[in-house]
Amino acid sequence: MICWRRTLKVRRQPTNMEQIEIHLYGKLRRYAPNSDPHGDSILRHAGDGKTIAQAVEEIGIDKRDLGANIFVNGEYSDVERVLHAEDRLALFPDDMQLLYKWYFARRK
Repeated sequence: MICWRRTLKVRRQPTNMEQIEIHLYGKLRRYAPNSDPHGDSILRHAGDGKTIAQAVEEIGIDKRDLGANIFVNGEYSDVERVLHAEDRLALFPDDMQLLYKWYFARRK
């Protein structure tokens, strides 16, 4: 007798160890589940191995709203930088320009 075994592919949810933390500021807060100005605007996202640009696109943030001030773990970063598990990504909108970029080079 021949037994056929069917394997189901189950898409597992990423654990907290595989996720990145995304902090949204200014008008980008509207993309957070809690857009209350007094609450946290933090997202947990499966971004390990993706670029910042890919993570931003998956969240649904319009590129026109995103400013040039992007930080990963406190470092001024380029949108092509690859994210790793447990990274902290901070995104500022185009109308919140900081002087930081005048003094530090972007890390790719």
